[in-house]
Amino acid sequence: MAGRPKSVMERAYGQIKNRIMTLELAPGAAIDDLTLSEELGISRTPAREALFRLVSEGLVIVETGRSGFTVKPLEIFDLSALFEAHMVTARAIARLVAVRRTPADIAQLRKADSKVIRAIERQRPADVASTNADLHRLEASIAHNGYLSGLACSIHDHGQRLGYLAFGGETDWEKLEDHFRLVRTDHAELIEAYGDRDPDHAEAVAARHVHLFRDRILAFMTEDASGPIDLGGQILPEMRLTAANHADTDTGRRVG
Repeated sequence: MAGRPKSVMERAYGQIKNRIMTLELAPGAAIDDLTLSEELGISRTPAREALFRLVSEGLVIVETGRSGFTVKPLEIFDLSALFEAHMVTARAIARLVAVRRTPADIAQLRKADSKVIRAIERQRPADVASTNADLHRLEASIAHNGYLSGLACSIHDHGQRLGYLAFGGETDWEKLEDHFRLVRTDHAELIEAYGDRDPDHAEAVAARHVHLFRDRILAFMTEDASGPIDLGGQILPEMRLTAANHADTDTGRRVG
């Protein structure tokens, strides 16, 4: 039986969200909903409905005192909080998946992981970011805890924007070979721990995987030593992270 056709609003939501995830709509960019609706070939109402849905997900903000919208900036303080939340939820979800998964769940995880591997092999940054986020959203759903799943999906939405940059959007692919080798190792080992119903091992790998992603983000932010890194926030455009900042990477608050 065919699925329900997507509404105009749902299609607009998907298209706008994809523009945000691939930074076509850059962090901090103003969004004119009228212009956007014309670009999408739809009326203004479904475009605004889609934008308000993205507001509810924290990817778009409404400008105070006016009806305009802005893509949520990527700010250094937000990134620190994001990784803190990411670590807590990833460890909790890993433990739950290890004890609640079914054989069908393991098969789904392996299928999702194979999509990540194909995206890596094809060297497609947007696909790597999206398939990786999809894999971890699937993990969250298998945990069967709506509160954790909702938080994890929000985290992976924001992480997907970072992932597009960190997985090659603005980086030479050759620099990422070691990172992707570790990504594939972590994914395989995590799914194996789920198959073995080993929550302790699953939690340890999940924590290691969050650190791997955080370290890739820090590496990306330090690669451009010639000037500031503009990610559209109120803080990041004015900062330059240097190698010396790594001494305080756990707080993410030192700026040079």
